[in-house]
Amino acid sequence: MKPDSKLVTYAAVDLGSNSFHMLVARREHGELRVLDRIKEMVRLGGGLDCRGNLDPEVQERALTCLSRFGQRLRGIPQENIRTVGTQTFRKLKHADEFLQVSEAALGCPIDIIAGHEEARLVYIGVAQWIAGEQRKQLVMDIGGGSTELVIGKGVDPIKMESMQFGCVSVTNRFFADGNINENKLENARLAVAAELQDLQSVYRNAGWQVAIGSSGTFRSAAAICEAHGWCAKGITADALQKLRQKALSFKSIAEIDIDGLSEQRRPVFVGGLAIMLACFKALAIEEMLVSPFALREGVLQDLLGRLEHRDPRDKAVKALMTRFAVDPAQVERVRKTALAIFDQVSGDHALGHAHRSMLCWAADLHEIGLSLSHPSYQAHSAYLVEASDMAGFSRQEQIFLATLVGLQRREIPAGFADRLPARMHRALAITLLCVRLSWIFCRTRDDEAIPAIEVTLDGSRVQVVLPVDWKDNHPLTIADLDFEENALLITGLVLDISYSGYESG
Repeated sequence: MKPDSKLVTYAAVDLGSNSFHMLVARREHGELRVLDRIKEMVRLGGGLDCRGNLDPEVQERALTCLSRFGQRLRGIPQENIRTVGTQTFRKLKHADEFLQVSEAALGCPIDIIAGHEEARLVYIGVAQWIAGEQRKQLVMDIGGGSTELVIGKGVDPIKMESMQFGCVSVTNRFFADGNINENKLENARLAVAAELQDLQSVYRNAGWQVAIGSSGTFRSAAAICEAHGWCAKGITADALQKLRQKALSFKSIAEIDIDGLSEQRRPVFVGGLAIMLACFKALAIEEMLVSPFALREGVLQDLLGRLEHRDPRDKAVKALMTRFAVDPAQVERVRKTALAIFDQVSGDHALGHAHRSMLCWAADLHEIGLSLSHPSYQAHSAYLVEASDMAGFSRQEQIFLATLVGLQRREIPAGFADRLPARMHRALAITLLCVRLSWIFCRTRDDEAIPAIEVTLDGSRVQVVLPVDWKDNHPLTIADLDFEENALLITGLVLDISYSGYESG
């Protein structure tokens, strides 16, 4: 009997500042076979003003596109889909509001990823194109709102940077009136070059054997160079200069008419050209190959890694544990207790496997702040979790994890969940319950002090039942539990502690 095709179908959605992409693939005989690719030029970044407000017309265009994507995704299991939002999502002033309507249109959650995470995923995507190669390579991706630069070897990135320049943002800043001239192009190139100054010597010293461009800007430039016979394949430094002169032969963006350049790419191509010119010169690139793979392929590979227990987030957490020398015995004690509580309340519809993983990572990292200071160590732990570059984590995931770690004890402030989408609030409250109870029972770092704990969750009511014999010998824990009954009210949960069994004697 053949497996249901929906169960082995996966999808990656890349919501870029210039275009939205969707890749749907099926796992067959251990390999991915692409079933569908959809791309729409939404130009989300072009609708963002300097205050982070999104133009209503652009927002409507984005939501219409997401509705079409949502139809294609219908029927694919949620756990087999990953959607990421990049630079424009990072800059939105009212990101939560737009995220809510976007997720409703798409029919699945959207992860907003940081620049370093975007760079990592781009590299993973391109690495699939050159599978088996062990040369050191520079991978560059020009998006609508940012440009990622990565040096890596094989499938492993070594150095990653994300610059706050993209083909849309550079075009809007330097060519807002639609006119082109040599002075404007040079000013745009110099602005990008200024941001490259701090990293160009580091990247040059690191070295690479091959440079690879990823994204529509590079693919368009390569198509133009090949169409005019300026180079056989990819892009050379000489060909790029010829492309520069060709672009300057037009007085406006609207007039640009070059073989190999699509109508869709034309409005933002001159901005991308300025970025290419700056990067080629600053990094002394003589020749660049162009990959058909990009961020979406990296998102898909990363999704498969998560599903097949090759989750980069595990590695990121272990690195922090090692760096800040956590107590492994206490980590294991807190993790075991927290999971025992979680498994008893996990029937709640808001919880899933992802939240169990978050709870494990919170236990792993809850004491990393002790290496800085004992008083309020939980606040230091939260800062380290949120501020660190943690491969594989989206912005929402890092905030979720930092909240669990930072609120493991003491008061819970009003609005503790405000930085997260509303869909995550219930799961955060319940997972936080597990963290806080485990901290209370493990506070003395004594395995013998941890009782058998029965927990039930019914709506907002949490019933915790403990052995009556245990009560008299643990007054500190009882005091902590009394405090917890009031502290948890801010999360919307009502904690009720009771005791079972008969007192001895």
